[in-house]
Amino acid sequence: MNKHTAPEYLSIKTIALVAIIISLGFHVIMMMSFFFGNSLFSSEIVNAVHPHHFHFGRFLYFFTTSFIIVFLILLYNRYILSFSFKSRWTELSLTVLGSIAIGAVFSIGFVYTRAALSPQHPSAEFLYNVMRDSLVRDLTMTAMVLLVVQLLRSQYYQKTIAVENEALRSENILTRFEALKSQLDPHFLFNSLNTLQSLITLDAEKAGNYLQQLSSVLRYTLQNKEVLSLYEELKCVHAYCDMLQIRYGDNLKFEFQIDEKYNDYSVLPLSLQSLIENSVKHNIISSKQPLVVTVATDRDSVSVSNPIQAKTTPEESNGIGLANLTERYRLKWNKNVEITNNGSTFCVKLPLIKNN
Repeated sequence: MNKHTAPEYLSIKTIALVAIIISLGFHVIMMMSFFFGNSLFSSEIVNAVHPHHFHFGRFLYFFTTSFIIVFLILLYNRYILSFSFKSRWTELSLTVLGSIAIGAVFSIGFVYTRAALSPQHPSAEFLYNVMRDSLVRDLTMTAMVLLVVQLLRSQYYQKTIAVENEALRSENILTRFEALKSQLDPHFLFNSLNTLQSLITLDAEKAGNYLQQLSSVLRYTLQNKEVLSLYEELKCVHAYCDMLQIRYGDNLKFEFQIDEKYNDYSVLPLSLQSLIENSVKHNIISSKQPLVVTVATDRDSVSVSNPIQAKTTPEESNGIGLANLTERYRLKWNKNVEITNNGSTFCVKLPLIKNN
């Protein structure tokens, strides 16, 4: 995803700016309460000590402490977003509980710090009232911050989805182009037409069958679908395998171990065909070393595996086939493609997606 990078949730600069705006707005409302009615979030005993008039030093102190609390809550939320949770409720619970804990701990901490630094030691009753008022004020502000966080996060998710959809669209276009180019390149057409010409001379019926399978493969390649059922994908795979088997004879065999309960599960187009093509392309196929390619379903996945019979001179490859397929599955369904190589067998396992 070179051209389509996910947007950053919140930069430190943005967090600081949002914290300033929230803290300033919140304390402007508090300041207005000094002139219109009782002071917000202050008990009578605290109001008796602090008369109803504007005091810049007090305002600056409360603004600074509020800024620190809001900044830390926003920073914590950015940290939470860096994890992948299976449940949105888990993410929401950690967000709310963590934010409340930050607001409460720092609110109490600032009260104790201010009391400790004060030249006059306040009474226990006064300290209790100040602490209670501070908690009410800062937890109310925390609730406001959580609302702002949800709005920012909603916008972030919308932007991320838009970017990933664009990336997926681009990847699909690129994949279809590469697949079409692969199917229609001169080497493929030369081999197919050469095999067809030989069959016309030797066996007209087999030649007709080969031409029919070739037509099915090319028609399938030109489809414009983003998702197919496993059953639809296997129809093309069988046609493609028939072509390869006519070409290689008994030197190439295919084993299909497909549980029919997965027929309606979804796969990406050309996924199995490209894996079979890789197996044939990169392995020796001869009477001395026949190749057996196995296509099997198991535990909501479908795999293509083959014994490793590496060619002495490797085929030219652009190296993006498996990487491209893996990225397409990640973008479309956030699922991983499993690739294993134990030295004797090469296997690629694709997730099967159950339709809701």
